Amino acid sequence: MKLSQLSALVALVEAGSMRGAARELGVTQPALSTRIAELERDVGAHLVHRTARGTTLTSAGHALLAHARTICNQVDRAQAEMARLSQSSSPTVSLGASPLAAGELIAPLLNEVQGIAHFNVTEGQFHDLAPDMREGGLEMIIAPIPPGHRDTKVFQFEELVTYPMHVVARAGHPLAGCRRLVDLCGASWVVGAATSTHRSTVEELYAAQQLPPPQIALHSDSISLVQASIVQADLLGLLPVPLFSLLSSSVQALRIEDPIRPLRLGLITLAGIPTSPAAQLFADFVRKRSEDIAKVLALQRRSDVEGI
Repeated sequence: MKLSQLSALVALVEAGSMRGAARELGVTQPALSTRIAELERDVGAHLVHRTARGTTLTSAGHALLAHARTICNQVDRAQAEMARLSQSSSPTVSLGASPLAAGELIAPLLNEVQGIAHFNVTEGQFHDLAPDMREGGLEMIIAPIPPGHRDTKVFQFEELVTYPMHVVARAGHPLAGCRRLVDLCGASWVVGAATSTHRSTVEELYAAQQLPPPQIALHSDSISLVQASIVQADLLGLLPVPLFSLLSSSVQALRIEDPIRPLRLGLITLAGIPTSPAAQLFADFVRKRSEDIAKVLALQRRSDVEGI
């Protein structure tokens, strides 16, 4: 397999047509067709269905596409790094981040990391961003580590800081005085972006307490909508302090006595694939920032215990 052949496959999928792919690569359509045909011969399988309506990938084509994207992205990254070294230009670091990570670990560091690199940040949770990182589009992800996830042959998980989670309601909510989860069985919830592909943290919380499934009135990937729904309606939410602290006059955290699994914010990278020097340096800043936050959270927990 040649890089030009793999690039042809990726371009064909992204452009949606032979004509568009040829234009993107700056080659003729016959030359593009030759590259695809040579690639099919090399792998010993048909990769593309050609019909009057256009082209689609076979199952073998879809399987190879993921590898092709990873290889092309890695080559692009290597070329960019070499160009930076020869021209003394600023590198680009592409990373994914959850809303909590963006607000707590990335935005506060921007003044310190100016000049290290140009940063491209894609917001989302780990399971949303993992395919892009697997294909080489992201160097790292900073997001909640899904429960039970450990290092694998593909991903490496590094825990950064753990945040307590709180049941949050609007000020004056009729259930504000509840202390047990069983007392919230009739409540309606707003659920943010799931940290796993299975079920929300609220659903996991109810299941752990052997309670009936919660009444979820709204699912939203928008943290702004989650916050607004808590403030303006009788919906409950499950959030770490940084995601509702700015709404302190409008919301309140219920003093739930049942254990609630904390949120583990982590740094996730591809196993066995080194990140760029700029990404490594940025990760060190993130680790230091995480250590500072962990110390503050520990002091808050100690203060809360002493105040009981």
